[in-house]
Amino acid sequence: MAKYYSDGWMIKRNPSPIGGGFTVVREHDRKLLIRFKILKPGLTNNEAEVRGIRFAMRIAKEGDTISSDSKFCIQWVKWGMSKKRKDLVPLLKDTKKMMIDKNINLIWERRDKNLAGIYNEFKTL
Repeated sequence: MAKYYSDGWMIKRNPSPIGGGFTVVREHDRKLLIRFKILKPGLTNNEAEVRGIRFAMRIAKEGDTISSDSKFCIQWVKWGMSKKRKDLVPLLKDTKKMMIDKNINLIWERRDKNLAGIYNEFKTL
């Protein structure tokens, strides 16, 4: 079974006047799978995090693990909703469905253990 690390990033600040994106790294070979840029003024780190988790869900296989360093985003996905970010509810519901259908283990790990976060900070693995 595979493990994927997901992390969101911002351009300039959070929320961003320009946008940001997300990064997903596979654990076993430390391979950068995607560093996706989202040009969207007002993008928040939480939205980028959720989109990264969703991407990882799409490529994950039955029983795989996805790690994020965002407790909020993990809870939002597990609940399939967010009271603070109602605009993300359709995305959260879809991501939760994939998590359940594929029996994905979505976990929190500290920032210094997140290979995608490390990549975002240093741009190299």
